Amino acid sequence: MASFKDLALKPELLQSLQDLNFTAPTPIQESAVPALLQGQDVAGQAETGSGKTAAFGLPILHNIDTTLQQVQALVIVPTRELAVQVRLELKQLGKNIENLKISAFYGGHAFSQERASLAHPPQVLIGTPGRLTDHLNRRTLDLTHTKQVVLDEGDKLLEMGFEEEIDQVIGSLPGRRQTILFSATMPEGVKALIANSLRNPQFIKATSTTIPDQVKLIGIKVEQGQRQEVVSKLLRSTKAGGTVVFVNTRATADELTAKLQAQGLSARALHGGMEQPDRDKAMTLFRNGSTRILVATDLAARGLDIDVLQNIIHVELPDDAASYLHRSGRTGRAGKGGTVYTIITSRDEQKLREWNLQQVDEWLSVAALEKSSAKPSSEKAAAFATIYINGGRKDKISPKDIVGALIAEAGLKADQIGKIEVQDRQSFVAVPANVAQPAIESLGKGKIKGRKYKVGIVK
Repeated sequence: MASFKDLALKPELLQSLQDLNFTAPTPIQESAVPALLQGQDVAGQAETGSGKTAAFGLPILHNIDTTLQQVQALVIVPTRELAVQVRLELKQLGKNIENLKISAFYGGHAFSQERASLAHPPQVLIGTPGRLTDHLNRRTLDLTHTKQVVLDEGDKLLEMGFEEEIDQVIGSLPGRRQTILFSATMPEGVKALIANSLRNPQFIKATSTTIPDQVKLIGIKVEQGQRQEVVSKLLRSTKAGGTVVFVNTRATADELTAKLQAQGLSARALHGGMEQPDRDKAMTLFRNGSTRILVATDLAARGLDIDVLQNIIHVELPDDAASYLHRSGRTGRAGKGGTVYTIITSRDEQKLREWNLQQVDEWLSVAALEKSSAKPSSEKAAAFATIYINGGRKDKISPKDIVGALIAEAGLKADQIGKIEVQDRQSFVAVPANVAQPAIESLGKGKIKGRKYKVGIVK
């Protein structure tokens, strides 16, 4: 299959793919999409970043009946972050399909809002196992019209202990359905899940055990106590835009973030100890470029699929080779380049040898870093600030409405307006930091789509 046009997809989907500059399918898409369009169950081994969301998303969206306001496709994911990411990707793919509703349900999200939204159910629902079973137990969710179910990141679902919840959700689905499972690895538990949940599945493997060729691997040898000092010098000596710094604990993430912020670097933490609104805020600011550096635990290693991500820095090695590859695979996506820096002690070198991952394209000395980081850097402060608007999709606000208001009310030019995210009851837009405050004052006095909204800067 040389192009998506070779598939008999809805014209609306082909238009979305063209808008997104997706022309040739990835290996997993080339294998999975035809089988899924034929109605087969599919078990696929594929990592995040291989294009698996579109691999199951395109057939799902192709089969949705938008005249039926019921949950027709269910995607089960292990984490809130992945639920948000999958919803965003499916909305991009389905943006040209009229009357299509896609929702994400997960812990940390107001249950009452989810229950209210089920008065007019989404045709596609993405959810975490705990929240889905919560709805089933309260009888607020009807899955009797569900024709397709996806178990995304099957290994992670089992690793996080969701086996009972998965059994309950699967048991609530119609017997006649299409079941799809994707997993980065295929341990015995995942194989058992496939045997119990899928019917005569087609097995597809399109995964890589190595970091993509277009990613440059740079090693920096340090003593044990030098790690945080070295990562600070590294960030000051390179373009910090779109960098994820991986550490192993929440405490280290908070400590390192505070140090980087004190040095004037635009950094935020992301870990499981944060409240969900704070995690959402960190991701929003990183996606739109207001935050250049994300200091994260492995919570972010899966489901972190962001265009602006250029660099990965391993401050500490994770527990196993698979986690190292997952972290490193967040950059170099869709054929783009990227750089992975690994800060290595002598003990780390031994671990990389055991993992057979000792290949490094270039070594960088601490002395060279110190010399480079001493030079003045223009990357310390974020180029963009993020404006918050307390209105969203439920208020019928679209990105076009926000662009129109910023141009008409605040006098901004179209090319000054960065990434826009419209959520259910709030919206975020990135603008140059030097015009953010005047823009907020103008928007506060003016109207968006004929209504006044509260606006402010996201701090």
